[in-house]
Amino acid sequence: MLNLKKTAVAVLALGSSAVFAGTMGPVCTPGSVTVPCERIAWDFGVQALYLQPVVDHYAGYYIDTLGRYHYNAVEPDWDWGFKLEGSYHFGTGNDLNVNWYHYRSDNNNHHFLIFYPGDDVLPTGTYRHNFSVEPQWDAVNVELGQHVDFGEFKDIRFHGGVQYARIKHEFRSNIVAGPADFFPVTGRRDAYTEFNGFGPRIGADMTFNLGNGLGIYGKGATALLIGETEFRDGTNVLAGDFAFGRGDRDAMVPELDARLGATYTYAMPQGDVTLDVGYLWVNYFDTQHFGLTRSDFAIHGPYAGLKWVGSI
Repeated sequence: MLNLKKTAVAVLALGSSAVFAGTMGPVCTPGSVTVPCERIAWDFGVQALYLQPVVDHYAGYYIDTLGRYHYNAVEPDWDWGFKLEGSYHFGTGNDLNVNWYHYRSDNNNHHFLIFYPGDDVLPTGTYRHNFSVEPQWDAVNVELGQHVDFGEFKDIRFHGGVQYARIKHEFRSNIVAGPADFFPVTGRRDAYTEFNGFGPRIGADMTFNLGNGLGIYGKGATALLIGETEFRDGTNVLAGDFAFGRGDRDAMVPELDARLGATYTYAMPQGDVTLDVGYLWVNYFDTQHFGLTRSDFAIHGPYAGLKWVGSI
């Protein structure tokens, strides 16, 4: 009997302590981090790019117009490019992706009137400057990726690989005499610059899945390219004064690129088709030069495309 009383007192004491201590709060369950099931698949994609380069070795503020010290910008226009890609998917979320970006614009004509104060080469007067710039950008990326799921709605594709990039510009400037009371004068300048580089590249593509095939993403990558940058520059005025310069140097060029966009995936018996729209930013640091003048090369703009993924 005594032992029974002691047991009852102990139970009451524990119950009283639980009342004063309060009830247990909500239990946090950590989200799971997983990789997809093993599969083998292929994908192919194409995108239309509408881009504008941003450079300053021939652009920026260039011409003093009509003696008013106003400088006009000479810069490339918006133009079309494309991206082609293909991937081989294997293992538990692994893929080998090859993609090619291409952009070239040859319809960038600018016309300005300038006032020239005169010297031994050109007389004083108002002249017409005609400018034509032709930028070109090619980038080939080879990526080895790993897809990781962070819970139900988020996934990240980590990737590493290499990039080859070629960036070049052709620049032409014609100067035509304006005043009728001066002997007609024509001057011409032709310039060319090119960079070719190769190096490692790493990045991550994060996607938030909204459901019903919809998703939004942010993607970023960086590369470090080693290569050669060269230039040629020639000027001819009055058919008798001619100057020509050229040079080349090795260059270590960092590169950054980022993309923001949205996707819609439609499942079919033969595979999945994904519509992808977004905006692209790319910058190559200190990649081109004319003599002592250096310039980054940047390019940006919207894009849209389709990708098909089919399992084997």
